[in-house]
Amino acid sequence: MLFTRLPEKKYILGIDLEETFCQISYLNTRKFSAGMDPHTFSYIAGREAFNIPSAAFCDEETGKWAFGKEALDLAAERGKEPLTRLLALAAREETAGEEDAEPGRKGGGEGEAHFYGDLLTAYLKYCLTLLSVEVTAEETEAVTFTTADMDKANAAVLRRAAQELYPGLEKVAFEEHLKSFYHYVLMQDEEQRRESVLLVDGWSGAEPVLSCLSFNKKTRPIVCFPEQRKLEFPEDADAGGKDKILYDAVWELMQEKAFSAAYLTGELLAGGWMKESLNLICRGRRAFQGDNLYSKGAAYSTLIACGMAAKADKYFYLSTDALRCNIGMACLKKGRMVYQALLDAGSVWYDAASQIDILLEDGDEITLIQTPVDQGNTREITVKLENMPQRPRAATRLRIKLSMRAVDLLRIEVEDMGFGEIFPSSGMRWEQEIAING
Repeated sequence: MLFTRLPEKKYILGIDLEETFCQISYLNTRKFSAGMDPHTFSYIAGREAFNIPSAAFCDEETGKWAFGKEALDLAAERGKEPLTRLLALAAREETAGEEDAEPGRKGGGEGEAHFYGDLLTAYLKYCLTLLSVEVTAEETEAVTFTTADMDKANAAVLRRAAQELYPGLEKVAFEEHLKSFYHYVLMQDEEQRRESVLLVDGWSGAEPVLSCLSFNKKTRPIVCFPEQRKLEFPEDADAGGKDKILYDAVWELMQEKAFSAAYLTGELLAGGWMKESLNLICRGRRAFQGDNLYSKGAAYSTLIACGMAAKADKYFYLSTDALRCNIGMACLKKGRMVYQALLDAGSVWYDAASQIDILLEDGDEITLIQTPVDQGNTREITVKLENMPQRPRAATRLRIKLSMRAVDLLRIEVEDMGFGEIFPSSGMRWEQEIAING
């Protein structure tokens, strides 16, 4: 009998999906040591061709789809326009539905329900096929996807794609660029985090985006607060005008915060137009430039998620789309009061949800406890259960469901489950939405 040895899972990936390209960085966990930088895949051997074009084109002659540079070349040869911005199309389809996502493709069956989502998956499969000369899917033990904005729609389409690309793989995560940048900075030397860290992003569109990471070192763990400011260039702005707008924005930010390090990334920053602003950014601090910052940061994020970066335990990242407080309640267990966590600070709001069954000791109220991560005041959230059926003490079982309607809006659902056959459920339900600290 012949036995085939299965590939050893040893690689962790960071996959960056920009509007116009996909970029992949990875680490070999069997060879990783402190200070090791992720390797970024180049789809052209011997060159730094990191950016796999985000493009798809269907050849009418063969009916087959081409992706990446092949799609661009084939479309040019046929005199047609390729499909680009694949993630944006898939996210729009996810949000607005099939009819709005693809005009003219109406009344389709189930197979067409995720047309652009399936196309995005096929494009990512193409990217992983290119990568397979260095890392195969079978050798991959964990993956983090990163995009400029990891909202509910982007997360949904990427989660569906990941299930097909990596069937059975449990360690798959999704995060926004700013969080990937945080993970990159976290893995650098501590001097960079002495003060705030500045990021100038030239990937996000026609104007750069300024971001900063600020660290509250009075808390344990240290809490990192991210912030973003989008700039606007007038249509008639020349190089000097753009330079001044960027200079003024950075100067204003520097009046509010001290920066110990600065990073620049993106093709928009090329061309030599940043003269005065670049001098200001680099003055008195360490400055770095790199166009594979986010994919490397996502690879580091994967490393941290796998428990291979002890320093990460000393920090806590509070993203703009995450809960900024813990939600729990005091429960009686084995004769003593204990805190039961329900929603954790740092969880992205659209994934934050929990359910718990409790026995109501007495009364007609339940109380949740809100604890901010910035050492602010603890707050009690009381939910009144109007017209609660009268039963003996501890003879009412309640099912409590928590979810988020927005980053600062908590939804509470309570259902009377009764108490077995003795006190059947009344079928009563209570719902309430509570504003929590954002």
